Amino acid sequence: MFDVAHRRVFGFRSWVRDRHYRAGYRLAQWRRAWRYAIGRLSADDAQRMMLDCRDPAGWHPLLVLTVEDTLEQALEELADHPELPHLIAAGCARVGVKWESNDDQLWEARRWAISLAREYAADEGITLTALDDGIESAS
Repeated sequence: MFDVAHRRVFGFRSWVRDRHYRAGYRLAQWRRAWRYAIGRLSADDAQRMMLDCRDPAGWHPLLVLTVEDTLEQALEELADHPELPHLIAAGCARVGVKWESNDDQLWEARRWAISLAREYAADEGITLTALDDGIESAS
């Protein structure tokens, strides 16, 4: 008798936990949707929305070009500059639209984004310094 009652209570607790989790997940989705609608979507929210849409859209990317990773790679060869994140983001946006894949795809995409960031810096009169030789690389 005790086992039957225990199993039912355990089953009910599992059901409540599941419903609580699903309700929290749905509430988070509604919050992201609201922030999207009012134009205040954070980068984390946007990434979460992309992940949520992958399966319904049938989109399963194997390589993802991110500003964070490209900036990290750029900082291996360029000195840090306050405008560098903005320039790298612009470069990644352009590469994301224009990219045609081949062998070492992700590394090449980041290299192209960094190259575009250098061009954008030169256009805006910003001096970026290469780390390996200290020579100006914005030109």
